[in-house]
Amino acid sequence: MSVKNKSLTLQLAWRLIALQAAIMLGLIIFLTYTLYSGSVSYITESIPRMMVNDLHLDASGKLAFRDDAKLQSLLQTSPGLWFVIEDEKGRRLSHGEVPEVYRSLALSIPQLQNGEIHASSPPYALAMRIYIEDTPFGRVHVICGGIPTTNAWPLFGVLADYLGWRMMLPLALVTLIVVPWLIRRAMRGVADVAEQAQAINIEERGARLADHAIPRELQPLVQAFNAALERLNEGYDIRDRFLAGAAHELRTPIAILRARIETLELGALRTRLLVDVARLSNLAEQLLDLQRLGKHASELNPLDIVTLSSEVAADVAPLAVDAGYELALDAPDSPVMVMGDAQSLSRVLTNLIQNAITHGGGCGVITVNVHMDGTFGVSDQGPGIPENERDRIFEPFYRLHPSSEGAGLGLHLVQEIVALHGGRIEVVEGEGGDAWFRVQLLTVVPRVDVPGAQPSQSYGLGQA
Repeated sequence: MSVKNKSLTLQLAWRLIALQAAIMLGLIIFLTYTLYSGSVSYITESIPRMMVNDLHLDASGKLAFRDDAKLQSLLQTSPGLWFVIEDEKGRRLSHGEVPEVYRSLALSIPQLQNGEIHASSPPYALAMRIYIEDTPFGRVHVICGGIPTTNAWPLFGVLADYLGWRMMLPLALVTLIVVPWLIRRAMRGVADVAEQAQAINIEERGARLADHAIPRELQPLVQAFNAALERLNEGYDIRDRFLAGAAHELRTPIAILRARIETLELGALRTRLLVDVARLSNLAEQLLDLQRLGKHASELNPLDIVTLSSEVAADVAPLAVDAGYELALDAPDSPVMVMGDAQSLSRVLTNLIQNAITHGGGCGVITVNVHMDGTFGVSDQGPGIPENERDRIFEPFYRLHPSSEGAGLGLHLVQEIVALHGGRIEVVEGEGGDAWFRVQLLTVVPRVDVPGAQPSQSYGLGQA
């Protein structure tokens, strides 16, 4: 089951918002504690708000209360309650006895703004609140008192309602906008390091990630990655030394074995043993190729791929004939010049021919093809390669049929050598459904026409 990674930016933003909310809650509690004490009273805002909500104009156009049970209960249970309500047209509604000290204010409430007065000693009769609200019939001003309270929770609710959305909402919006921007700026170096990691070729030794442009907190991660690359390089070096040592140690007994087999009398057994020894020798050479490949860049020089193909075909022809094949070279009479390393490209052709010998069905013609555009390759008359397997056969140690001969290294080495030449190799289907391994190099020397050159022809190197 896959786990979706969480965004670091969003995590930090929401945690900052949670921290801000906690700080705001602490500030409200602190203010409540500072403003409140057992000897201070106030009028809660819910009292005048309830009055305004139940206010309407009666049939005669005067201010009056609706028949609201909650308001009527408040009026009956609060004998000390007093209030004066006046709208912007001068219509007034009053109840109770206004303290003498507030009578002048009650006459001028349209000129007053929201406010409150706290009483500091019992019976707290001077606690008062001025409340203003817009209604369908205009702005209404309320001055009231006579029902003081010393409970801290209403004060906490008022402060939370007043400060909460006025401060938390802007802070949350700023956090959600600014924090991602700041994180993206701070993590810009991480994107560069990610591009460096993406561009690392595992076959190239010495690749490292730069850690100077990333935040200090992420440098241990990059340093650990570089240390892992170093250990990987050490593992490659150990592997290379083992392959080189094993291949060199195999060369001597293989040469001795070949010499002893060649002293045997001619026959099927001798031929079979020579084929097996050749395969064993080829495996040793492939191990050496694995060790050498990519370690030292080959120097590319102009060479005639026709001549090279002819020499390789002549060298491998005895193996093909002994295995029951004919080996043919289909190439132009004129030179076809390419830029390459002769030894490496010889290994390419040798491996392709040996692959055809192994998988070509044991009969037919194996053809080495060379074209004037520098394309060359090897084809056989075997069963071919399924289309869905044509990419996988170049993987190291992969074999199309588990019971097939060989170690599965030849085609991988061919692909790597061609890649080092900047070219590509592909498998296409021949006219008879067989496999055609086609190599195209990156650099081809421009053709110089030779007067009197003959067209391409085929000639056999194997049995007539």
